[in-house]
Amino acid sequence: MKKIQNRIFKLSVILLTVGLVGLYSEKGTGEMVWGQVSEERNIEENTETESDAVKMNLEDGEYSIQVDLEGGSGKAGISSPTLFEIRNGLAYAKLQWSSPNYDYMIVNGKKYLPINEEGMNSVFEIPVTAMDEPVSVIADTIAMGSPHEVEYTLLFYSDSIGSKGQLPQEAAKRVVAVALVIIIGGGILNYFVNKRKRY
Repeated sequence: MKKIQNRIFKLSVILLTVGLVGLYSEKGTGEMVWGQVSEERNIEENTETESDAVKMNLEDGEYSIQVDLEGGSGKAGISSPTLFEIRNGLAYAKLQWSSPNYDYMIVNGKKYLPINEEGMNSVFEIPVTAMDEPVSVIADTIAMGSPHEVEYTLLFYSDSIGSKGQLPQEAAKRVVAVALVIIIGGGILNYFVNKRKRY
């Protein structure tokens, strides 16, 4: 019984560690980049975004969507799938970069400032101007010491739109929840086993 308890405990610790790393780690490269995103909207954002966003036949709410990034040196990446939001029938995406060094993006000639918390990887909310075709954007990086605008291409796949639960952050939360349940369950089991031994 003690061996089983030890195995359950080790498994739960591994699951909890993996989940927490997924939620809070900042990867320098790679496509899966997880982290906390501030929900506050930057007041310096351009207010004329609704005319730029493509209209979607979806209910207002939050979804996930697969997005590809091309251009630049190839060292930077974005989180995919990413958060895809429908507001008043119009499409917006929250793009999280694999670096904290991006200080603005330009989409359709309009400038967008980051909405992430200080010290986290750069996150931008931008209008999705087209689906299933390349969208040209500019992102300014200070990674090279001085500001440098880099041209990128984004491609949003309409057939990949799914529930918000498909996002890496949401999956990590579920892993943490399962690990906590196992830890609590193991603690309860251990309590009753020890109680039986005393009697």
